[in-house]
Amino acid sequence: MRLYFVRHGIAEDLATSDFARELTKRGRRRVATSAKVIQRLGLAPREIFSSPRLRARQTAEIIAEALGCGVTLSEAVNFGFDRAAVRRLTKNLSADDEVMFVGHNPDMSLLVSEMTGVDVSMKKGGLARVDVIGRAVDEGELVWLIAPKVFDALQDGMKATAAKDGVSLATPEQKLPATAQPVHELIKHRWSPVGFDRERDIDRETLLSILEAARWAASSFNLQPWRFIVARRQNHDEFQKVLSVLREGNQSWAQHAAVLMIAVTQTNRETDTPNRHAVHDLGLAVGQMVMQALEHGVYAHQMAGIYPEKAREIYQIPSEFEPLTAIALGYRSEELDHLGEGQREREAAPRQRKALSEIVFTGSWARPAAFLREGKA
Repeated sequence: MRLYFVRHGIAEDLATSDFARELTKRGRRRVATSAKVIQRLGLAPREIFSSPRLRARQTAEIIAEALGCGVTLSEAVNFGFDRAAVRRLTKNLSADDEVMFVGHNPDMSLLVSEMTGVDVSMKKGGLARVDVIGRAVDEGELVWLIAPKVFDALQDGMKATAAKDGVSLATPEQKLPATAQPVHELIKHRWSPVGFDRERDIDRETLLSILEAARWAASSFNLQPWRFIVARRQNHDEFQKVLSVLREGNQSWAQHAAVLMIAVTQTNRETDTPNRHAVHDLGLAVGQMVMQALEHGVYAHQMAGIYPEKAREIYQIPSEFEPLTAIALGYRSEELDHLGEGQREREAAPRQRKALSEIVFTGSWARPAAFLREGKA
């Protein structure tokens, strides 16, 4: 018999009673991510028994919805959950059945430790699998213990695999452009969201990969005139420093990104003559950065709305460099309740572009190229 033990997700600290403490928004998001991975892992519990306390019940219901099964509330899984309670709840199940329990610490950690002989400390939202022989549920083998961060990593891996296999990325279907001609999938999925995941960070290796893509962009005379001031959300002070450079309308949503950048370009060549290609080259570098980010499932939103002189002042940017734009990077979130109504509408609006005939000319200005018309050379 396979037994799954789940500790409830992150819950609010204060409520009218401990019984009524519910999952926080972050807790719901993390459990929802875990539920997707649990479904993909093929878990098929015949029963899900949950403590009746609200935070555990909500956790169980999110998982049950993903697995397409029901939840049975039981006082046996409340505080004091032990091996005797496991025996009672599984007495009518067969040796080949799977069953899940959703409850509380310290009971969950202690119970798994007692059954397996392994010292276990379960995180909120964590999952342990214990395999027992036959119906003797007093002892078993700890097959795996999954922490919430591991669920996040597994979800990332599944998305990456899906992308490589040609499965649609996380972008909602209505945001995919109706391209007139075939283009690369990364180009189709590139857009500038304002709904970023407020809890999920970009790890160091992913961020370095994104920046490395910018490093290898083409530039006039290989001058590489781009510079980037970067702040990760984990570093609160530096993040707030970059955030302060953004105009207020951008601050409202960019504060939820995982990484903020100021894109700077070197306006002069070494000879002190103007480099009129500098802005073009910075754009090439950022373009490669954006595509590499998408390869990792990370989205970018570029902003012209910054205070350049404020950036120059607080970062002591030399006169031969110009702070030009800002970039927000992060994973997308389907939960947009923290955004204003206008921002939510923008997130759902279809993507539009001018026709090629409006931007591709031949012979004279604004004369559409003949090859754009079907059958023309």
